[in-house]
Amino acid sequence: MNTEELIARMAGAPAPAPLNRGRMAAQFLAAVLVPVALFLLLAGTRPGLMAALENPVVALKTLLPALAFGLSLAALMRLTRPEAEARAPLRLLALPALAALGLLVLAGVTLPPAGWIAEYTPFFIVECAGSILVLSIAPALVATRIFARGASPAPGVSAALAGLASASGAATGYSLFCTQDNPAFFVFWYGLAIATVTLAAALFARRRFAW
Repeated sequence: MNTEELIARMAGAPAPAPLNRGRMAAQFLAAVLVPVALFLLLAGTRPGLMAALENPVVALKTLLPALAFGLSLAALMRLTRPEAEARAPLRLLALPALAALGLLVLAGVTLPPAGWIAEYTPFFIVECAGSILVLSIAPALVATRIFARGASPAPGVSAALAGLASASGAATGYSLFCTQDNPAFFVFWYGLAIATVTLAAALFARRRFAW
């Protein structure tokens, strides 16, 4: 086949179907919700969940990862277009991070030194961080497959956002089970688990987003 024939064949090929971003978001949400729902079905939510959520600190344990999830997903969706930039959503991600830092400062001021690490037992650490990591696996894989169909102008950022959205969504669901309400515990270990998934996605999924 000569060059002219190849060009003619390519010109005659049907145009690729446009990305359905609503469907992409729905598929990713399902990938986050299904593992979380199965986990909560088997393990249950914490006793007295609704009463516990009346405590602002306990509520923030759920609201902060939920906010990170929404903002990272919005930025990830925007970066499926090659002409897009996601500076505004990325800047907004500083909000949950600063709020989490504020909770740590609050814990440092209000708790005695022994109370900072009172819940740092091997069981609670493995249960918390391990659960978030496991619940992040399926959504991270699905996010990489789905959102890599786009044409990201920043493949590394998109890969990191896929991990961040997956892990923060998993942490949001896990928080409904978690009874460790000490900010010195949940901010650190939730944050470490989320950061681990984000970094792993940035390192190992970047090539999938390149085009």
